[in-house]
Amino acid sequence: MLKTLIVIPVRMSSSRFPGKPLVNIEGRTMVEKVWQNAKKSKIGDVLVACCDKEIEKVLTQKSIKYIYTKKALKSGTDRVLQAYEKIKGNTRYDLIINLQGDIPLVNPNHLRKLKNLFYDKKINMGTLASLIKDKKKLKDYNIVKIAMCNYKNDIYRALYFSRLTIPYGAKKHYEHIGIYGFRPEILKQFVDAKKSNIENYEKLEQLRALENNIDIHVGVVKNPPISIDTPNDLKSLIKHLNLKVKV
Repeated sequence: MLKTLIVIPVRMSSSRFPGKPLVNIEGRTMVEKVWQNAKKSKIGDVLVACCDKEIEKVLTQKSIKYIYTKKALKSGTDRVLQAYEKIKGNTRYDLIINLQGDIPLVNPNHLRKLKNLFYDKKINMGTLASLIKDKKKLKDYNIVKIAMCNYKNDIYRALYFSRLTIPYGAKKHYEHIGIYGFRPEILKQFVDAKKSNIENYEKLEQLRALENNIDIHVGVVKNPPISIDTPNDLKSLIKHLNLKVKV
């Protein structure tokens, strides 16, 4: 049995969309929507890692478990590690899932898929990908592409991540879904590692793992979730849901 902890890192000071954890989606804040879908996966404990009093107030009102972290952390992954390290008796967890707080409609089955990768004891870090069906995504630098090879059965191993279309000449391309699973010791190793050159070039922190010889294994799912990085993303999501909500 894999004792699992899902941590949802959130902050109000997003450069592209300040305050997005508290935007209204179907009558609930985005952070609450992410938390609800994480709970539906029924794969382990779920908590939010936050650093803002506004978010803390909402979480308290909704009786959502959270851990308050430092504001000045480099990334959501750093926030996940700090939250994990603050938990008493954290050694009981075998797997930590970093679920970004801007994926309000995350599919609970995707989280189950990610957890299942780790029943292979050789896998230390995992993530998800989905076949790109909309060709417009190939030219979108905000959509991260992944080159990968077969590992075994329906599990793959990541070779590289890029904002460009990779592999060149391939008939099929895959979109990376930014949800990660870590063995606890690998999470700390990853956060403690220095930023790599290719990470700086592509602005993708997962490349730090590859450059430090941490293999990333990949599960493939059918439909990628919608991430909310900008106000326009939120408008697109609301249109997708066919809702009439002021943005």
